[in-house]
Amino acid sequence: MNMKRAWTVALVTIFAGVALALVQNKVAPCMVTLQNAFGIDMASAGWLSSLFSLVGIIMAIPASIILNKLGPKKSGILALVCAIAGSLIGIFAGSVALLMASRVIEGIGVGLISVIGPSIIAMWFPEAKRGLPMSIWAVYQMGAQAVMFFLAGVLTTAFGWQGMWWFGLAACVVALVFYVICVKSPRPEDSYADVESPDVSIAEGMKSVPTWIMALVTFLFCMGCFGFVNWIATYWATVPSIGEGANMWVGYFSLAAVVAAIIMGTALNHIKNRKAFGAVALVLYGVVALFGMTLDNPTPLVVFTIVYGFMDAGFPCVLWTMTAQTVRRPELAGVATGVVCIGFNAGILVGPPLIGAVAESMGWTAAGWAIAACCLAAAVLLMFVRTYSAEEQGEPGAGAPAEAATE
Repeated sequence: MNMKRAWTVALVTIFAGVALALVQNKVAPCMVTLQNAFGIDMASAGWLSSLFSLVGIIMAIPASIILNKLGPKKSGILALVCAIAGSLIGIFAGSVALLMASRVIEGIGVGLISVIGPSIIAMWFPEAKRGLPMSIWAVYQMGAQAVMFFLAGVLTTAFGWQGMWWFGLAACVVALVFYVICVKSPRPEDSYADVESPDVSIAEGMKSVPTWIMALVTFLFCMGCFGFVNWIATYWATVPSIGEGANMWVGYFSLAAVVAAIIMGTALNHIKNRKAFGAVALVLYGVVALFGMTLDNPTPLVVFTIVYGFMDAGFPCVLWTMTAQTVRRPELAGVATGVVCIGFNAGILVGPPLIGAVAESMGWTAAGWAIAACCLAAAVLLMFVRTYSAEEQGEPGAGAPAEAATE
């Protein structure tokens, strides 16, 4: 396998994921501007973001089927075209109903790339070398979120809320050009997860118990993680010495997580027991989140941001590296990714309102304990996830000792 070619395909795919994530994350940074432009309340404005999670849940398994039938190249092109079309409709939307419809079209694209991205990486990289590319993939959403929060002021001041839409559109057009030129599937005999194979059985993939346990682990983590990120700035705004600077600190989280993912991804290529590593990362995330929800002065914020970035990246890096190994055959990696995406999007959907309700009724410290409990439960469940080694799955070259370890 040509590793230079593999990395080219992976990086272009990751860039496509980032472009689509820019489209997904453009609403929150200009929420007030949107509310004023369309005369809508907070609940209606919130649906402009929440729609993506609903579409992601609905699209998870269909995305696996589309990936199998069309292959990663055509599927990825379809995802980017959906984002481009949705963005164009949104830019010229004269009503909130049409804007909502455009977000659904964009959401289809994001739902597709969520399954396509990890599947392409699994095709081009053997088990032992997936740690770094999968870890970079794991933080594509975080990186995009940071970019949109940091650029929101400039773009909305110059172009109104449409500036955010034009920026996401431009990124998707550039990504589409690179994707068409650079992305292709490896030869079937060289593929480490031939998700295009006619032998792929969606039903067989969905019967994999380890994959569903991993989806539940992901659901619990995302409930806690997105509950924390959604409300931590609100809590810190109540701390007089932090106050208005809270939003900027949350933006720094994402940057720290991107750097952490590269470091941890490199380490994962040399860690045999990735499952135990992931369980420890989950527990530590819960501890750090609990500390954040009780922080009442700005002194430790710099250290907290760096530590949080590593804990935030820890489990996602392990998650996407391990997902393809939760099925008996590597051809089912796309189905496994689809199932895990159900848990991922369900956690994003449920987490913020649930943690918000706990904070409102019982206080911020109780919300912190709720997040920690989610992560602890996820860590325990992760240890019950059965993974299959490259040798068991029959990957090309699976006889090599470095690729034959089972977590």
